[in-house]
Amino acid sequence: MPWLLSDAAMTPTAVAGVEVVARRGAAKAPPEVELGEAEIDALGAYDIGEAVDRITAVRGLGAGPVVVINGRRVLNAADYMGFPPDALDRVEILRPEAAGLYGADPSRRLVNLVLKRRYDSRDARFSDARPTAGGRSALAADARRAFIAGDDTRQFGARASRDSALRAGERDAYRRDHPGDDAVTLRPASRTFGANLSFNRALGDWTTSLGVNGRAQADRSTARQGAGMVDSCRRLRNLALTAGAGGELAGWSVRLGVDGQLSEAVLSGVSDTASASRSIAASLGADRRLLDLPAGPVQANLSGRASRTVSVVETGGKETRRDGDTADLQFGLAAPLARASPDKRLGDVVLSLGASRRQASGTGGGAGMTAGLSWTPLPKLRLNGAWSRAADNPTNAQRFDPVVSGEPMLVFDFRTGQAVRILPILGGNPALVSQEADRVSLGVSTGPLTRWTASAAIAFEAAVTRDGVGVLPALTPAVEAAFPERFQRDGEGRLVGLDQRPINIRSDRSRMLSSNLGFGPPFETAGTSLRVSLSHAWRLESVMVIREGLPAMDRLAGDGGGAPRHELAATLDGRRGRWSVNATARWRQAYRIRRDVGHDGPDDLRLAAFAGLDLKLGFLQRLPGRTGAGRADLKLVLEVENLFDARPRARLGDGRPAPAYGRDDQDPLGRVVRITAAGRF
Repeated sequence: MPWLLSDAAMTPTAVAGVEVVARRGAAKAPPEVELGEAEIDALGAYDIGEAVDRITAVRGLGAGPVVVINGRRVLNAADYMGFPPDALDRVEILRPEAAGLYGADPSRRLVNLVLKRRYDSRDARFSDARPTAGGRSALAADARRAFIAGDDTRQFGARASRDSALRAGERDAYRRDHPGDDAVTLRPASRTFGANLSFNRALGDWTTSLGVNGRAQADRSTARQGAGMVDSCRRLRNLALTAGAGGELAGWSVRLGVDGQLSEAVLSGVSDTASASRSIAASLGADRRLLDLPAGPVQANLSGRASRTVSVVETGGKETRRDGDTADLQFGLAAPLARASPDKRLGDVVLSLGASRRQASGTGGGAGMTAGLSWTPLPKLRLNGAWSRAADNPTNAQRFDPVVSGEPMLVFDFRTGQAVRILPILGGNPALVSQEADRVSLGVSTGPLTRWTASAAIAFEAAVTRDGVGVLPALTPAVEAAFPERFQRDGEGRLVGLDQRPINIRSDRSRMLSSNLGFGPPFETAGTSLRVSLSHAWRLESVMVIREGLPAMDRLAGDGGGAPRHELAATLDGRRGRWSVNATARWRQAYRIRRDVGHDGPDDLRLAAFAGLDLKLGFLQRLPGRTGAGRADLKLVLEVENLFDARPRARLGDGRPAPAYGRDDQDPLGRVVRITAAGRF
């Protein structure tokens, strides 16, 4: 099969009186794996966004994949994420080199979502989730309308939820370890409402799009402040809009778009703060065939984006205003160097090259380059490598998101050796500067093999980042010395506040080896499928310097918050008739968090190994009067998160019990049971 489907292959061709056309929705590269309706349904997802997330985890696709719709880049793939999964005709996971064809980083994977030609549905869902230990309820309801007619699509959805507060007095273990804190909220009371609307409509050879997404949230919590209690309230509102058009212009496939966002946050209680941010951006994307080589056509991609953001923060009657402008420009080429044929045994070889330029007011910017090489010596064997050097600006969200207080959290303060419950400060940090990163990745994958459609992949990645954007690591004396302005303490030295907005970390060096194995037995019965996946991540190196002049921190040895060397995950997705099952198991190796850089000590934290299992069972019931495949009238789902009620555990370096790691300290919810009823009408 050729690595690139040429434009000629996409037009009708007369062969002995028969009209032959390319498959509807075919991408520019053939699929490595294709999921049909049974496999998609077995994912147990409520919408396409959940399905893509599950596929990413099950198939070991790494970071979020690039998504194309019906084989084409679209202005905003998020417009399609709210559609029901049965609006999909198929899902194609393309070979590693495909991302370069669409102007993306060659190290990323690409997923092609092929929609049904015609589709119409009305859905509603209601769920009730409660921890088996009691004390809290989480109710949620949503409704949506989805419609597809060729290139014309419409989707509307509305969601509402209400979570009751979980107080310390409702957890016996917490009351024992923290007397006098019965009124403290371990999880806040919360109410949210959201709605989204998206339109895509064909106008001749062009397609126009419009998307609107809004969300409002209100939280209430109680925290200890000194000898008393203080109630806090947080109100958030967000509105986002995207609009654009795409079509053919002067031989280029062009996408033009504008988007804007309004965000507001109001905090009262511990601190009285009001903040708001406004942003607007314009984007351009274009691609075309430049020339034909003996192995196939060379594909060019061009994209650019310019944005402006303004943020205002008011605290104590004082208003602070900040604004920023960003501009990005990227260009890429994908060229076939060799093509598999009966007389050439080299196989498919594809080279991808890219260049970028980024600029942002207040943060600087710089140039970047990418290169990728993919080789398919055999139809079921793929090797690929990628290199990149990039200067990336912080996102508008990282710089200008409204300042808010997060959920109450219990932390271990290494300086005092105490467990402290605080309300962290979250939001944007306008002082962030651009980061520079060098990355190298190598990978090999094979499959699908045999009737069990077995597949396997292994990948190595090394990265060196300078001024990377991150968050504060563990609250050790070394971290506090590097960022003293982020720690608020009272007159007795007790930690009372923590600013966890993004920071620049001076340097970070990492190496990782990851692997994935998947298989599924063959079934002769229609509507029956099973897929099992195993994934392993092995950190070989993780070293950072948080500020210039400070010593390097080896996270695998326990410095800078520590990190586990090994992590495992296993997933199972199955369907048989009306029944479906989904399970996710995960394991993390034990690791240490050092109090002092460079050596173990009695006041270190030693986190125990952790394993958890989530289980979901579904049953499909067709109601009278409805017929036709995919017309599920009622679906009942039982989910159990953290089936075995596992909790994070830790001890100090000398074996003493660790403060902040009692049974209910880090995870007061534990096992949660959720019952969901979803209907189509």
